[in-house]
Amino acid sequence: MVGNVNQEELMKSHVMHNLPGRLRLAASGLKYLKEQSGEIAAELARLPGVRLARVTACTGGILLQYDGNMLDAHELAEQVDLVLARHAMTALRTRHSENNEAPAEAPMTTARLAKRLAVNAGALVLGNTLFPAPLLGGALANFSSLEALASLGLSAPMAKSAWEGLRREHRPNADFLTVTSIVASLLLGNAHSALMILALSDLAELMTSYTIERTRSSIKKMLSADEGEAWKVMPDGKLERRPMNQIHAGDTIAVHTGEKISVDGKVVSGAAVVDQSPITGEFVPVEKREGDEVFAGTVVKSGNLRVQAAKVGDQTVISRIVGMVEASELKKAPIQRYADKFSNYLVPLNFLLCLSVWLVTRNPQKALKMLVIDYSCGIKLSTATAFSAAINTAVRQGVLIKGGTFIEQMSRANTVLLDKTGTITEGKPRIVSAVLLKDDMTLKDVLSYAMAAEETSTHPLAGAIMRYGRQLGAEPLPHADVVTEVSRGSRTRVGEKTVRVGNLEYMKENGASAASSLPADTSMIPNYVSVDREIIAVLYAMDSPRENVRRAINSLRYDGVGDIELLTGDMESQARVVAEQVGADSYRAQLLPEQKAEAVLKLQVQGNGVVMVGDGINDAPALAYADVGISMGSKSTDIAMETSDVIINRDDPMMIPELRRLARATMRIVHQNFALVIAINSVGLILGAASGISVMMSALLHNSSTILVVANSLRLMFMKPGDGRH
Repeated sequence: MVGNVNQEELMKSHVMHNLPGRLRLAASGLKYLKEQSGEIAAELARLPGVRLARVTACTGGILLQYDGNMLDAHELAEQVDLVLARHAMTALRTRHSENNEAPAEAPMTTARLAKRLAVNAGALVLGNTLFPAPLLGGALANFSSLEALASLGLSAPMAKSAWEGLRREHRPNADFLTVTSIVASLLLGNAHSALMILALSDLAELMTSYTIERTRSSIKKMLSADEGEAWKVMPDGKLERRPMNQIHAGDTIAVHTGEKISVDGKVVSGAAVVDQSPITGEFVPVEKREGDEVFAGTVVKSGNLRVQAAKVGDQTVISRIVGMVEASELKKAPIQRYADKFSNYLVPLNFLLCLSVWLVTRNPQKALKMLVIDYSCGIKLSTATAFSAAINTAVRQGVLIKGGTFIEQMSRANTVLLDKTGTITEGKPRIVSAVLLKDDMTLKDVLSYAMAAEETSTHPLAGAIMRYGRQLGAEPLPHADVVTEVSRGSRTRVGEKTVRVGNLEYMKENGASAASSLPADTSMIPNYVSVDREIIAVLYAMDSPRENVRRAINSLRYDGVGDIELLTGDMESQARVVAEQVGADSYRAQLLPEQKAEAVLKLQVQGNGVVMVGDGINDAPALAYADVGISMGSKSTDIAMETSDVIINRDDPMMIPELRRLARATMRIVHQNFALVIAINSVGLILGAASGISVMMSALLHNSSTILVVANSLRLMFMKPGDGRH
């Protein structure tokens, strides 16, 4: 049974030799940092008390000479690990690129395999009815019957693969073994058995190909998204609606209230409030004016902008995702690569058994059965088909997994990191409490004033106030036009009174103050309501957790995830409240994108399997370097989708534990498949050597194990949410 490969502690150093004033360490990740070895040595040499530092990347060795009076070896080793951790991103990136295998030959399509089976069946029928006699006599008779010729023709692609394997790897592969068994069958005058060997092999491959094609079809259907359009500013100043593939760097586009900014660039004119939560992680929109940078994927909440494009999101973003998943079998999981190598090493065993049986029994039929029955085909298919079936099942539930390796890593991860805004929270503020500052006014009175000032505003906080007021039965008072002060608030006239709603700075700018001291609650967003120059109330807003977040976190914990942390660029007070609400083990606030990535890498170098869940550009570095990066939500940005390993196209946190259960169920089926292949083929080899079963029966027994593992894997395609619980 093949076990899981432990998470390698890439940048964790280990003491090799420790003498007074001299320390030799080893870190396996250094072999991926050959170009950075000089820089690392210089950083180590600058550590207090270090006199000499040498780094040998090819062996992963570090030699340090230091002042033993200033620090001991243990302290020095800890400082070395901190230096190495800064280069963990580069090491992981290099390891990832080196582990990407060269493209393999694409598997046969179901249509081609169906044609091969039809040719096989036709040759069997005609060869035993209309054309039973060989075309040639003598030594070539066994190779000139219709069945023999069909066998040779159908085995030609295998013969090519066998030759390529010998040429590249200098060892026989599974196709070499199959071709040898077919030729041996023909030499013994058993063309019928040769055709049966090919038919059963093609049947197993047909089932595998069907699984892969179903998966690809589901992926393309899931990603058939609209590429989008933008308003292009023409030389004469007119606006024309153009597809994004006709927008180029240097073009100017116009973006209006409620529209999505589709390029990265600079504002050349206009002013607007822009929701940048996909980038900064803060759900409160920010003001953008001439000269400010804006990013694709952000949304103009109010105002109008003209933006000169610096970078355009071309239409190949989706095609790159499709391409990555269509080649998912190339991103093999560790257990899959192990299975492939293990199966190739078993091929010579069959030749050794064949020779041994022939030497003992002098029976060529028994010797041939040692070639017909092999472990390699079943072992390879035991992983590939299971991963493909799991990917298909996930896609049907709105989850895109970009390769089998992420299924295995998801099954054994012990740490989950969650972005806050837009991932575990809705990214939509709600009014959660109110403080009244005038004794003669009720909450409905205050809300009637506030709703009057916010009725036509498109700001998210204005929407929160309007929803809150309607819930309590309040109605906006008759008012004049609403004037929005960008990044401040809004105002209107109610009769002879001026009503304002906005932040404290907006209140102070207009001379509004409270008769009593203002409450302080930094864990929520305050919205001040003033009538003329008096602040009459404070309405507190908060970004609420999504439904089922706490349940999802509890499910992950129940399923073996030991550490669940919240990461956010938002304020510490708000992060603390949300972490308490959802039941996270801990939280880290006010993090920049690179700090989120650093948090991932620090956990990885400690030997943890890390899953990162996010939805925005600010999450992209962390998503890229996590063992499994998951972008979640229908509003995930293109860059988050591209850098992540799994895309959950639904705003449902319960899909995270469901993905974990699917991954664990997949690995259980892979291990079951290994057991089936080894058990059935071992019995077959024993019976083939010790009994009188025919070559055809041996082929049937061998291929039954292959078909069984494929059928066992196909069970994953019928899994429903929750089926992988136990």
